[in-house]
Amino acid sequence: MAEFLKGLPSYDEHNFTRFQADSSIKSVGKKPTVYICTTDHPAEQVITTEKANILLRYLHQQWDKKNANKKRDSSKANLDTSGTTSPASKIPRLTGPSDS
Repeated sequence: MAEFLKGLPSYDEHNFTRFQADSSIKSVGKKPTVYICTTDHPAEQVITTEKANILLRYLHQQWDKKNANKKRDSSKANLDTSGTTSPASKIPRLTGPSDS
């Protein structure tokens, strides 16, 4: 078993030459930054999490935006054709040509 673990990097002293144990001690001495709220928020405000995945929510929003533009375009096209004065439908002649 010792031969199996012999070449692993955790047993190589050169892998830990840059490790400084003192740096972890220095960070403990610092006070953590604290956020102090400067505005009053209502007490009954409740923060909830979304049950839907953020990627799915984004994709649905993009799909809704894309379809909203298509709906607007098709409704505009319908309004444009009905809003213009289209020629009246042709009425058949009651009398034949008088060339004869």
